[in-house]
Amino acid sequence: MFRLHSRTRSGPRRHVLLGAATAAALLAAAAPAQAAPFVYVVNGGGTLSQYDVGSGGLLAPLVPPTVATGDFPVGVAISPDGGSVYATNSGMDEALDTVSQYDVGAGGALSPKSPPTVAAVDNPFGVAVSPNGQSVYVANAVSSGGGVSQYDVGSGGALTPKSPPKVPTGGVPVEVAASPDGHSVYVTNGLGHSVAQYDVGSDGALTPKSPATVGAGAGPTGIAVSPDAKSVYVANIDSDNVSQYDVGSGGALTPKSPAAVAAARGPFGVAVNRDGGSVYVTNAFSDAVSQYDIGSGELLSPKSPPRVATGHGPREVAVSPVARVPTTKNECKDGGWRRFGFKNQGRCIAFVHRGPRH
Repeated sequence: MFRLHSRTRSGPRRHVLLGAATAAALLAAAAPAQAAPFVYVVNGGGTLSQYDVGSGGLLAPLVPPTVATGDFPVGVAISPDGGSVYATNSGMDEALDTVSQYDVGAGGALSPKSPPTVAAVDNPFGVAVSPNGQSVYVANAVSSGGGVSQYDVGSGGALTPKSPPKVPTGGVPVEVAASPDGHSVYVTNGLGHSVAQYDVGSDGALTPKSPATVGAGAGPTGIAVSPDAKSVYVANIDSDNVSQYDVGSGGALTPKSPAAVAAARGPFGVAVNRDGGSVYVTNAFSDAVSQYDIGSGELLSPKSPPRVATGHGPREVAVSPVARVPTTKNECKDGGWRRFGFKNQGRCIAFVHRGPRH
């Protein structure tokens, strides 16, 4: 049984499932601009763990290792330019659902923006933005009727429902992932022990593939697609493992061999490093992040060490964008130089003048 509530001391299942849509919806398509890769994990105890990604994709805590969030954080997302991090907070009081917002320093450490939080909306959980930034898909894990809502992205980022406004899934849709090639969308069904898979039409609207679902472990939650769109990974919170799939012709999923790899207790969120070499999985009941190498056939194998510590009850995990360099002096202004690792704005602008333009 899908037991997001039965194995955690932090409140009922609905408080694990609320809120990530607002934060992740900020991930519209844009070029990344982070000087180094970092990993951020929200913990149920009201903190956010932050890590540097070192040699071989191994994680090492930043200084400080955690920053404060609001009550019971669930989701985490990084802006496309790598300069901001957002964490959704699903408080026990529905009126206090908020989103914490942070600036990313040159070394990856977070500091609160001003104001440190903004208001959020209740009920939806997982969300994904299409690679072209023209469509948004939301898993309605707690709202009436479930399903996946689908929207067109208009002027200024405003959303309008597609036709139809919602497509069906299995029981309790939790997370959504859009394939980097823009052809497929995948949704975990927490109570259906399955992954729903959809084709994406020319207008961004979803239609079920054939078959409409593929089996997963017990309680599938987090889902991620590899950067080359050839593999999909799913965290199964009640199976204590991670399902791994090949993406075949037309985007349909088939289990790899082996079909799953072990995780620690309560795997919840999953993310793939943007270089396609590592996968990170939060373990909500082990206070740890499992870390894997992606090997031949894009199969997962534990790194050494196989996991690193987090705060209490880690939920979602996010990896910062791939590094790039500034190409215009405007990217250096208004604190933008910090995102590229320069000591000041002048050095950033000097680099633009003498460096290659892409």
